Amino acid sequence: MKEAVGGISLFNIVILFIVLFTGYISMSINYSKAFNVKNEIISIIKNQGGVCTSDVSSSICYNFQDQITDYFNEGNYRSRGKCESGWVGFDRKGAYLGDGAQNAAFCVKGVIANSEITNALYYKVKVFYQLDLPIFQQLFQFRIEGETSRIYDPNECDDKIGQWYSYPWCSKVVRR
Repeated sequence: MKEAVGGISLFNIVILFIVLFTGYISMSINYSKAFNVKNEIISIIKNQGGVCTSDVSSSICYNFQDQITDYFNEGNYRSRGKCESGWVGFDRKGAYLGDGAQNAAFCVKGVIANSEITNALYYKVKVFYQLDLPIFQQLFQFRIEGETSRIYDPNECDDKIGQWYSYPWCSKVVRR
């Protein structure tokens, strides 16, 4: 009987280490995916000259949503989260969800670079990842943030191209 009780406690310790190890591996894989997603979104925003989601085709504003959709279809990133107020949410297809979106694949916030240069923004990007254990599913959710370099005359704040009234930061941008 004594050996059976000792065997059960040893079995419990082994199970605990297996769960901790799979949690660590899951967390590191999800972090790596989220980090790559954040970098790709930042790259797309820099190449587009802003977050341009207009339906108007122009040489300045082109295929932001297509690029986002293609990237999300290639990867296996499925985390979603809530954007705070002032952050604009987008879904996996690059569609605009609005300020403070509940179920966003990523969030973007435009910030005036400095008070003297009012036509330049830099963008903060927030993506989500989670601790996903096989039996317990999603336990915790975390965020990764990154930012672009300075972008002058962002596309979405141009009243001829973008839907500037949709973005909270465009009211502060002075077009030149």
